[in-house]
Amino acid sequence: MSLSDLLPFLVAVIGGSGLIGGVIALLKLRPEAGQIIVTAAQGAVIVQTGVIDSLREENERLRHRVDALEAEMGSVDSPHRRIQMLEDEREVLRAENGRLRERVRHLEEDLRQIKGGQ
Repeated sequence: MSLSDLLPFLVAVIGGSGLIGGVIALLKLRPEAGQIIVTAAQGAVIVQTGVIDSLREENERLRHRVDALEAEMGSVDSPHRRIQMLEDEREVLRAENGRLRERVRHLEEDLRQIKGGQ
């Protein structure tokens, strides 16, 4: 038997063992690939949890700030209402003052006529 007669047999054995080795390697890597995916998913969950916690903290901080601003606006709004009320009252008093001046003028005129007629 010559080497050329053994060559097809050697190629078949090497090729077969390579194919079997590839299948075994694929099966062996498959669980590890699943583990990689699980590990990556766990990492993503941890990152997302951190982001959610940060957003909750920011939301709480902003809620306190809004509450403080609303309280401040309430204290500023009260003087504005008081000023508007005083301005409205001043207008009413000006109108009444004008009517009273006109009445005084008429009464003084009537008094002059009465004194002049005597």
